[in-house]
Amino acid sequence: MSQLPALENFDCDGDSNSLGSRWEKWKRALNIYLSATGVDVPQKRRAVLLHTAGFALQEIYYNLPGAHVEETESNDVFKIAVEKLDEYFAPKQSFLYERHLFRLMKQEPEEKFEKFLIRLRNQSSKCNFARKEDDLIDQIVEKCSSSDLRKKILTLGDSVTIDKIIMEANAIETVERQLKGFQVRSNIDVNKIGTRPKNPNNIRCTRCGSPHHDNEYDKCPAKNANCDKCGFKGHFKSQCRTSYKRRMATANANAVRNAKKMKPNDQSKGTGQPTNQPIKPPSNSPPSNINYVFHIDEDAEIICQVGGVNVNMLIDSGSKTNIIDDRTWEYLKSNEVIVSNQQRGSDQVFMAYGSKEPLKVLGSFEALIAIGPEKQPAKFYVIKNGTRSLLGKETAKKLNVLKIGMSKADKSI
Repeated sequence: MSQLPALENFDCDGDSNSLGSRWEKWKRALNIYLSATGVDVPQKRRAVLLHTAGFALQEIYYNLPGAHVEETESNDVFKIAVEKLDEYFAPKQSFLYERHLFRLMKQEPEEKFEKFLIRLRNQSSKCNFARKEDDLIDQIVEKCSSSDLRKKILTLGDSVTIDKIIMEANAIETVERQLKGFQVRSNIDVNKIGTRPKNPNNIRCTRCGSPHHDNEYDKCPAKNANCDKCGFKGHFKSQCRTSYKRRMATANANAVRNAKKMKPNDQSKGTGQPTNQPIKPPSNSPPSNINYVFHIDEDAEIICQVGGVNVNMLIDSGSKTNIIDDRTWEYLKSNEVIVSNQQRGSDQVFMAYGSKEPLKVLGSFEALIAIGPEKQPAKFYVIKNGTRSLLGKETAKKLNVLKIGMSKADKSI
């Protein structure tokens, strides 16, 4: 029992209006402590009281007339000490005044009903009520904060008891907490949907898409950038508004311009043989062995069977030849593709869109390509570090997956 925590000293200098109630609570804690430690000798009980209460209470005790007496067989020194301290800290008040305080008591906002009931019971013990439970019920009906509880009590009528009121109050408070939980969760979900910042001035840059400045902003990151879609300067790909026809016209013009700038040795790249042919003046059309690859976003992707192996290819209406990238070529070989006339290198030159350097051709092969019921023999060129496999215009037309121009009108219509 010696391991029990010590009591706090009694606060003698606190609020004088609550001094009596504080003394009653501290005295109750002292009696519990004495019972737990097994101290039952009156003189020792008085010593524990004075020791735990502190110096301030000791000063009051030794100055109260008749408080400190010698122990005899006829007197209980602990009981005498407590009675004298009761007279000092909790002088008796008028029952009328205590009842007045009781009638003023009400349930505070956010106060649980159980705490409100405890306060009512503590005060009613000082009021000398003849019908204590009835007075408690009357005060609860008048001063409880829950209108739902008030309705329940009135519904029960004369059969109402304190125990029934406690049960109804706990049920109502539990439901209210659950409803608040639903409301908080609903508010969180709404906030998640509405967290996107608004743009009150409706400002948006048509170059980079930023909502924080317009397209006249000097420090716009897209102002000097080249678009990956159309090749024009001054905007990002995500904000590109260049039409398909204009992109194709620009791509063709760039291809012709790049072909004119090529050196003679570049045109024989891949053959391994130097050329001694004289340099001819550039013409308006590129040399016949120059192939231009114009992969545009609108090109359609289709599943083809090349040499018995399924691969995805893009229909490139701007290319005359069929292109296989090196990764797809490795995939075809690993799946035992059936090919013929396989050759290393090539005398053909391939130019990518917007590039001044030709693509590196690893070699070529011939294979049967099939799309649905249509089958055609075709030649394919393998490009190193290629990004996509392309199905050329001629092969696509033969496989009936690409039509150029308008079909003749049906005369029967």
